[in-house]
Amino acid sequence: MVSPLRYFKNDPNKMGRGPGVYYLRGNGYYSQYSIQRDRKKLSKGYQLNKVGSPKGSSILHTSDGNLPR
Repeated sequence: MVSPLRYFKNDPNKMGRGPGVYYLRGNGYYSQYSIQRDRKKLSKGYQLNKVGSPKGSSILHTSDGNLPR
């Protein structure tokens, strides 16, 4: 999610979608949140390699996998 979920009584974009939970996208547009659609998405995450940095990372040193960028 780009922003926290907020409940609106009316569609914040005035598109007639009705009341519900919306989140603000990066472009200033509100999208309606759907729990059914969210359940269908498979969260893959990322795998750690032997030294603990994320696979495919350009920073190869020992860490807990959370590298600040």
